[in-house]
Amino acid sequence: MGEAFADMLPYTMGLIVSPFPVVAVIALLISANGRAKALLFEITWLIMSWVVLLVLMTLLGAASAGGREAPAWTGWISLIIGVLLFLTAFVGIRRAVRRKEGTSPKAPGWIAAMDTMTKPKIAGVAALLIVANPVNLAFLVGGAIAAGRAPLPVGRELVLAAVFVVIGSLGVLAPYVTALSKDGPRRLQRMRGWLIRHNGALSLLLILMFGMLFLAKGLRGLLT
Repeated sequence: MGEAFADMLPYTMGLIVSPFPVVAVIALLISANGRAKALLFEITWLIMSWVVLLVLMTLLGAASAGGREAPAWTGWISLIIGVLLFLTAFVGIRRAVRRKEGTSPKAPGWIAAMDTMTKPKIAGVAALLIVANPVNLAFLVGGAIAAGRAPLPVGRELVLAAVFVVIGSLGVLAPYVTALSKDGPRRLQRMRGWLIRHNGALSLLLILMFGMLFLAKGLRGLLT
């Protein structure tokens, strides 16, 4: 299990530094009844990440037929994900170039609406940030591919997936801890402003770094 987790560990970093879920949690925390709503978001995020990762691990494990060597198609998956991430980064760079000089980046509409959302909608946003966000989903796919190289009993897979998700969710959980401090609201406002201003650069750097990782993993799988 230790070897599998070591292979999965780089992908946890992608989830940790993914900015949009963190901004969403902060937006909830600074709203009315914010702690309860943020807790709902975080619980949904953890459960959905764990379930999706387990499904991917199960599917990839079954497709690999328990073999020690990863099948060639997993290399193709990594390669395709790497190419898609680079294309996403290219689109993001073009948008940044077209933005008028001196124009401050704005938060997406759904972020601005977080403080007025009902509980079902909050849970829905948390789930969508896992299953409908291609970048976050890519990290879970990468983790599942890495885990599939060392088949484990079901019980150990459950624990491995849980550890992966908890570590990968540290970024989402950090604002809640901050809110418990004495000057928590002030810190959260500063964090929110900083993340919104630098979200574009953070996202592009994240996508490029992991695009290279997926390309390297894919090429290594296909050439060895």
